Amino acid sequence: MLRLRPAARGVLALIVTLIAQRSAHAQNVGAGSQPSFGALMLSTGMAMMSVDALNARMTSSQFAGLSNDAVSYGVSGRFAYSRALIGAEFNRSAYGEEGLNNGRTDDLSSVQGAITVGYAVLSTTHLSIFPEVGAGLGMVNVVLRDRNGVQSAAVEPSFDEIAQTPGPESTLSAKALLYSFGGGADYLIAPRGARKGVVFGLRAGVLASPNRAIWTRGGQSVSARPDVGPGGRYQRLMVGLGGR
Repeated sequence: MLRLRPAARGVLALIVTLIAQRSAHAQNVGAGSQPSFGALMLSTGMAMMSVDALNARMTSSQFAGLSNDAVSYGVSGRFAYSRALIGAEFNRSAYGEEGLNNGRTDDLSSVQGAITVGYAVLSTTHLSIFPEVGAGLGMVNVVLRDRNGVQSAAVEPSFDEIAQTPGPESTLSAKALLYSFGGGADYLIAPRGARKGVVFGLRAGVLASPNRAIWTRGGQSVSARPDVGPGGRYQRLMVGLGGR
């Protein structure tokens, strides 16, 4: 029986260790270079929007200031081509209703729809991590209510005229182009050998609307409007179905 000296055994052990490390590294590289997976998901989370310009108009018209953070929920889907990700999403954010004891209440909400593209910088059997950008449309809705008021009948009322005489209810809508910049991570849980399963995900980023929003009320154009857009930061938790 061949016996190795201690020095030879140490060298052999080192060689075996190096081979094992290279094998593990190769497996990790192979796992990280797999195609990503598509998914159809529901989401909930938080969103933020700058409302300073809007609240300056609200408070001067004896309305309560609006909140700048919201509960957000929506649906999204994406298709994977190798590591490239192409998808679409629709989200609604509810900022809540505010009121004063003068009988006036105001409510703020927003909706966003966008086409998104991304690239999985890490894609394993179960995990996908990716940056993502998108473009679409966003809309902010401000509902003004006054239980004792009359409504402005001007053909093209200003924002302040509507806020001062909103009537029982007036809904002002601001539409703008919307761009998103962010990233996410998805984890696929599937039975052994299966290609489809349940997907859990996280998203975070920012929405930007650099163009001035177009305000309307029931089809009427609104003049002297505040510079407010459906942009801001967001964080979302996702759950859905997906696979390769």
